[in-house]
Amino acid sequence: MKPNLLRAGKHIPDYKEGRMAALRLASEFVFDMKYDEAKEVLTKLLDLNLEDTEVMTLLANVHFIEGNNVEAEQLLDKVLYLDPNNPQALYELGAIIHDNGEFDRAIIMFEKAIEYYKKDEKLEIAAAYQNLGCSLWEARRKDDALNAWKTCLKYNPKQKHARENLNEFMNEYGMPKSLMGIMDDYLAFTDLKMKEYLSLKGKDGFDDNEDASYILKKCGVAWNSQVLPEFKDKLETMKVKGKLKLFKKIKVFD
Repeated sequence: MKPNLLRAGKHIPDYKEGRMAALRLASEFVFDMKYDEAKEVLTKLLDLNLEDTEVMTLLANVHFIEGNNVEAEQLLDKVLYLDPNNPQALYELGAIIHDNGEFDRAIIMFEKAIEYYKKDEKLEIAAAYQNLGCSLWEARRKDDALNAWKTCLKYNPKQKHARENLNEFMNEYGMPKSLMGIMDDYLAFTDLKMKEYLSLKGKDGFDDNEDASYILKKCGVAWNSQVLPEFKDKLETMKVKGKLKLFKKIKVFD
């Protein structure tokens, strides 16, 4: 008698498994810079579920890499129509808007992305702060940009772009770097003295622009009459701690 053999059925992957495999394949294509192949895979995957926001976002990213900002933005608009608080779509849209030169709008997108990322998504939050810093810098909000890059490194100390930006754009006082070292010293001096004035007066801020301009003028007079004549050459070799100690000794206010 012949044994009754059981026939093993072929394993047919379900949609979820097929989707994951397709996403891995698309990622490999992007890594190999085979963008047309990546778009083909993602487009076919999107045809199976027209509301798959993750696939739409990835497809938008490929378009952005290729420089097709219009197509990328259209896809991300669809994502945000379906899921207004999608942090990755907000992040990607911020990058596109920044690339288009609309820095104030980009700032809003990155700030929203940071708001909606989960707390444990530290690498993503760090990347958003890095890009936020770039948009803030281009929008001439330089102090805010430095703070954004510093915050980025709190979430991801290995974020090289934020570290490079701080090395390039932040001076030894932790302030935005100017074109000349002596100007960095002057700005640090005036910043210290203006804070000193507000503290003496028990104020949180200046009464008006005229008040601020008057104090700034007095700082300039003190710098030109007390600091530069005696300490200009010495400042080049002094460390920050020594400079700040010197600045505190200079009398500006009676």
